[in-house]
Order: sequence, then structure tokens, then C-alpha cells
Amino acid sequence: MRVNIDEIKEAGLRRSWDVAREQVDDILQGDKAGYRARGPLHVEAKLEKIDRRVRVDAHGKAELSVPCGRCLQPVSLDQPVDFELTLVPSDEYVDEPRGEKDSSTGPAGGSFEAERADEEIYTGKVVDLDPILREQLLLAVPGYPVCKDDCKGLCPVCGANLNDRECGCDRHVPDPRWAGLKNVKL
Repeated sequence: MRVNIDEIKEAGLRRSWDVAREQVDDILQGDKAGYRARGPLHVEAKLEKIDRRVRVDAHGKAELSVPCGRCLQPVSLDQPVDFELTLVPSDEYVDEPRGEKDSSTGPAGGSFEAERADEEIYTGKVVDLDPILREQLLLAVPGYPVCKDDCKGLCPVCGANLNDRECGCDRHVPDPRWAGLKNVKL
């Protein structure tokens, strides 16, 4: 979604758009958890201009499916993707002096300072919100999804789902530091 800065009037500008299921899958493609989209990602945003800065307040919901990280059962997830940030023009962005080791020039793309954590840089009159949405979606999804908080997972011996039944396998793992003493006879 691209927005021309000049379209934003005093009352602000509201925009809504859908990101197709295939595009959501492309965004999540490298994620180790294995997320897949069940439908499009609907986003509603309000943009307000403050001098040359633009305040973005966006809310969306991604319908996702993913295998449980413990028992591998499919999990359906409606993940909210909500964010607020300020877009700062590149010529207005004041970059802190860099150390002697870093000789690159120009403003940095991001900041680790608390007061700048919610700022992004833009250039020109048109702002592209898709890369920001991509970043926010990747930050929103859980790194280790589970079907329920008390999921017991799979048996490491036979592979049975321990949520369904107890398999009876000996899952005791001896401490490898004491393994050499196992064969000592007195």
C-alpha cells in the first residue's frame, strides 16, 4: 500500500487494504515454525501528518495455521498485527555521530535508542507501508507456537502423542556425565 503524503489532510487519512493469502505466505516463508496463511490479511490504518512527519496507527488480523511446536497437531491462529510508528523524512532525521570503526555515511535504517524505537525513515512524497507491515507481521507471530499451554508433546521413544494417551515407554534420560560408571561393578 502506497500513500502520497500530500493526500493526508488535517483530519488525517484512513486507508484499508487486504494482503492476499499468497503474499502472506511469501512473507512467512522463511519462518522456522512453518506458518501458513488461511486467508488474506486485512489492515486498517490511520495516517496523520504532523509537520512533515507522518504518524501511522494500523491494526490488522492474520488468519494463520501452524503445526504445534510440541505435538505437531495443526493450530489455527488469528494473530493481531497492531502497530504505531512515526515516519520521519530522511533530511529531517538527525543521525548520532558514529564511532571511528564505522565510516559509512547517511542515516541508519533503524535505531536501538528507546526514543527512536518507533521511528522509520522515508524519502520522497510517497510512503510504502508494505515493508513496514511485513516487519510487524514477522514480529507479531509467536516464535514457538503450541496448541495449548499444557501440551505434553510427543514421546521421544515411540513418537506417540502424549496428549491422547500415555504410551508407557521409559523416557528417562540418564546423565551422560555418569554414563562411564554404569558398567563399574563393585
